[in-house]
Amino acid sequence: MQKIQLPLIHRTIDAYWYKAASTKKRPGILFLPDLTGIQQTTHKSAEILCQEGNYNVLIPDLYSGGTNMRKYCVQFLFNNMVRNNEASDNAPLAEFFEILDQFKNLENVDENNIGVVGQCLTGGFVLHAALRPEVKAPVVFHHSFGLKGSGAPKNCTSLIDKKVQGHFVYVDAFCPIWRVKQLEKELQGKLETNWYNLPHGIPHFFFNNKQGEKAFKKMSEFFETQLK
Repeated sequence: MQKIQLPLIHRTIDAYWYKAASTKKRPGILFLPDLTGIQQTTHKSAEILCQEGNYNVLIPDLYSGGTNMRKYCVQFLFNNMVRNNEASDNAPLAEFFEILDQFKNLENVDENNIGVVGQCLTGGFVLHAALRPEVKAPVVFHHSFGLKGSGAPKNCTSLIDKKVQGHFVYVDAFCPIWRVKQLEKELQGKLETNWYNLPHGIPHFFFNNKQGEKAFKKMSEFFETQLK
């Protein structure tokens, strides 16, 4: 693992790069943390995906670069465009795409073969990333922003033409079942839904119990299938 810096338009953030062992270009996975930030589980997930799947994995630290948790989350709470996961006038989403574009340019990353993982706070980003042709494997864990309807504008979800893997829990105040059902309807069969008897925050349980292990395995299999 290598700690690097990504110079963005408004700040420079830290990121953790797990570089694939291959000297040839390999698919990349952009692994976004949730509201709690980068955890040991996040690093362990990246390490396994890198070593066993031979993927390039990048974990951006969204709370670095002079932006703490409170300051970053305020953008979601008080900006109407962000709260509704709109494509325009959405500063966190624009910054996410900056990170994605920089990741694609890293050494030995196959810029046309990218997976993206988003969860809770960052889950809505995945639905926008699914519109990009280079993002072949979008994975969303209970997208909690986009408070209206499916969690993303219909004029965006209607354009998604690839499979999106979704992971959800049965009781979730942040991402209720009705929102998932609406997203299923809008994606017209392109959303793979996986359900768990877990609390909100599925990736935190990847290595703690059977349900968490199942979620990690499902995600890994999706990458293996989609990232040729």
